[in-house]
Amino acid sequence: MTESAPEPAVHIESAPGISGVLIVTLDNPPVNAATLAQFKRLRGFFSNVTETHPEAACIVLTAKGKVFCAGADVRELSDRTTLSQMARSVVSRETFDAIRRCPVPVIAAVNGAAVGAGAVIASCCDIVVASERATFSLPEILVGVMGGTRHMQRILPDKMVRYLALTGRRVDATTLERFGAAQLVTPHDALLDEALKLAGEIAQHSPVAARLMKEAINLTEDMPVNEGYRVEQLFTTLASSLPDSKEAALAFLEKRKPVWGKGE
Repeated sequence: MTESAPEPAVHIESAPGISGVLIVTLDNPPVNAATLAQFKRLRGFFSNVTETHPEAACIVLTAKGKVFCAGADVRELSDRTTLSQMARSVVSRETFDAIRRCPVPVIAAVNGAAVGAGAVIASCCDIVVASERATFSLPEILVGVMGGTRHMQRILPDKMVRYLALTGRRVDATTLERFGAAQLVTPHDALLDEALKLAGEIAQHSPVAARLMKEAINLTEDMPVNEGYRVEQLFTTLASSLPDSKEAALAFLEKRKPVWGKGE
């Protein structure tokens, strides 16, 4: 009898007491190294979340234990061939893209070291909330591989990315916050509570509006200012015709809490 493969170490649950918020937890002891199976699990979830969890309005991505993610599983990398590495690179690239392009806003709650692929995962989220114990590094040069720099250039200045990539050193969460790459640094024990509080705030907005907003930001990120703003104007025109837009304006005038999904 053939043994079944172990389940990828990713847990998905609804946040207790917060409507519309999901918690995705990496759980691969001892250091949450990213396996190929885990990449595939994350890719599948973030690519299909609006179908599998239509109620989702915000996602908190965190990890169990003392490490957020120690990067790609070195045990798998040690057995790599050119062909296997090419196949793996497709999966990891699609995973990062799925997180970044996920229609639902994603908050990274970084509880510890975010190493290599772990730092990239955090960078692909919309907002980064980090524990005061969190660190970030790109140590690929120390283990004979490349990667991570282009994603980190989205959230850090070029010279800081070069510093991390060429030395393999780590920086703390406060450093990322100083450069705007982390939006909030919290006491370690308050990390998840703070991330969920922020997620709950986002989840109170119209889910349709939040998804349109995120898509517009993603589309215009690398555009020249004038062209990007034109796309944003077109998205505004699209949003203004939706029932949630009319409800938002009416609720504001009537000084009441909006009720989303009317007439949809």
